Amino acid sequence: MKRRRASKRRNPGKMSRLSQLTRKAIPGHAPQMARILIVDDHADSREAISRMLQRDGYKVDSAAEGREALNSIIYKTPDVVLLDLALPEIDGVKLVQLLRTYHRLSSIPVIILTGLNSGRLFEEAQSLNVSALLLKSVATIEQIRAALQKALTPPSPNARMQSAEKWRGDTISPL
Repeated sequence: MKRRRASKRRNPGKMSRLSQLTRKAIPGHAPQMARILIVDDHADSREAISRMLQRDGYKVDSAAEGREALNSIIYKTPDVVLLDLALPEIDGVKLVQLLRTYHRLSSIPVIILTGLNSGRLFEEAQSLNVSALLLKSVATIEQIRAALQKALTPPSPNARMQSAEKWRGDTISPL
């Protein structure tokens, strides 16, 4: 009599319930190894933030200036960009403007973390639809983590619908 070995059925398209639960984002932890690009011309700031995010489980890339950041964004497509405004060659505001002009890159969330405390720059940055605006001198690690979590959390279907309604209302004028 032949013994049948119990075969494990594996369906590569479906994850087990346990796998689904463990892959969900846990507050304060990196959801599924998100890729963060840190753009800052100060090496000390870049390295400190990079170490903190790597400990939290994020994949981290960095750039010291705007042109390098743009290349990294185009070729590596990060999940979030953590951006300083004062950069050589291409400043932070110009970099965000460039990102918003490319359809493939326009939806990448940008968090501004800057040492500049200028009202004009803040107004410009807010007009570019950034996810968060933080001052280096007062931002805490918890605030940076919270901003990243918010930027990485997909909007609810209700929020997307409200956004679409707002967009329609802004572009179609009544007759």
